[in-house]
Amino acid sequence: MSIKTNSLRFPFIFSLLLFNLTLFSQIRIASPYSRFGIGDISNNNNAWNMSLGQLGIALRSPYHVNFINPASYSAFDSLSFVFEGGFNGKFVTLRSDLQSASRNYASLGYLLFGMPVTKWWKTSLGLVPFSDVGYNVADYKEYPNSGTIARLYTGSGGINRLYWGNAFRLFKNFSIGVNVSYLFGSMAREALVLFPDSVNAMNFKEAFYVTMSDLHYNFGAQYKVKLKDDLSLNLGAVYSPTLSMASKTDILATTFLVTTSGGESPRDTIFKTAGYKGRIIIPMMIGGGFAFDKPDKWSAGIDYKWQNWQAFKAFGQGDSLVNSWQINAGGEIIPGVDNYTNYLARVHYRLGFMYGRTYLHLRGQDLNEYAITFGLGFPLRGMRTMVNIGAQYGVRGTTANSLIRENFFNVVIGFSIYERWFVKRKYF
Repeated sequence: MSIKTNSLRFPFIFSLLLFNLTLFSQIRIASPYSRFGIGDISNNNNAWNMSLGQLGIALRSPYHVNFINPASYSAFDSLSFVFEGGFNGKFVTLRSDLQSASRNYASLGYLLFGMPVTKWWKTSLGLVPFSDVGYNVADYKEYPNSGTIARLYTGSGGINRLYWGNAFRLFKNFSIGVNVSYLFGSMAREALVLFPDSVNAMNFKEAFYVTMSDLHYNFGAQYKVKLKDDLSLNLGAVYSPTLSMASKTDILATTFLVTTSGGESPRDTIFKTAGYKGRIIIPMMIGGGFAFDKPDKWSAGIDYKWQNWQAFKAFGQGDSLVNSWQINAGGEIIPGVDNYTNYLARVHYRLGFMYGRTYLHLRGQDLNEYAITFGLGFPLRGMRTMVNIGAQYGVRGTTANSLIRENFFNVVIGFSIYERWFVKRKYF
């Protein structure tokens, strides 16, 4: 008797993660609201979670990596390996009282791995976005004495998350888990004040370049209550403690004239510092949820999350943020998982909804967000491997009080590979 080994596959996993770190540096967003805080908090989970309205606190699956709650890893099969990857496409329309603009982006969405260690200990590795910054905003005003004054704001960058998660089954139906994440990234922000009606006026530019990295932890627990006829009720909870993330910034403030060719001609350096160290406070988050599940037939659930963004600070300064909350609901149905005469009966059909208040409160207005989601999972013939397509259409913000409303349509195309790796094979 010999044992099938996978010693060459684990180095491949780490190589793939490291190779794709460079792909996460691309622009992933176009939102003027990413100017605040640490940018737009990424909720683009894998295609499975997103199709269910970003549901995940109480969900369990042996075929998908649900990093929303690390306790869910205990659902992995003790003999199998799960690999998921996907790409995001974003189509955004920005609308104000005066004008509208459209932006489109595509980027690598996620890389997720899940596997058993023992029957009671399962583990996961993954690379996903944590937050995104991407905006280009102009504001023009007329003044009697100085003419037109233009204020331009640009920003790019974001934070990525490379995590290692572990789940432990303490009792038959109770599991706990933890994700240890390495958060890293950079953000570049510029603010310009221009006087286009005066060729001799001194224009002003202030540029910030921030880099950050630190370890972050989030914890989860799940309890499975068996009902009748293979129906179960899953209860879940998640908690992320406050993170004081190590950061440093370069700041440069200058005055300049605009040349006849449209370039900048520097005049004076008002302020300059390099490598100034500080902390960015990412506040605590808690959440809970429940889900009903009938294996290989259907599942449905509801989540609630809350985060204390009033405690946010960057280098000792707040950003007038408010506490955020979000409700997620969704469900999945598989008409006939073993119906090999009708392929459409084996397709996984998913639908979801989310609604919440973001951490922004501008000009007396809460910036709320809502979206509907839907998706399909196409199984490959004779396999548990699946191609997943998820879509999300939603609205964030308002045009009231000269604010901006974002209409967005997100598409995720991904795959989930389910393989048996750890099987003892007998040879005669």
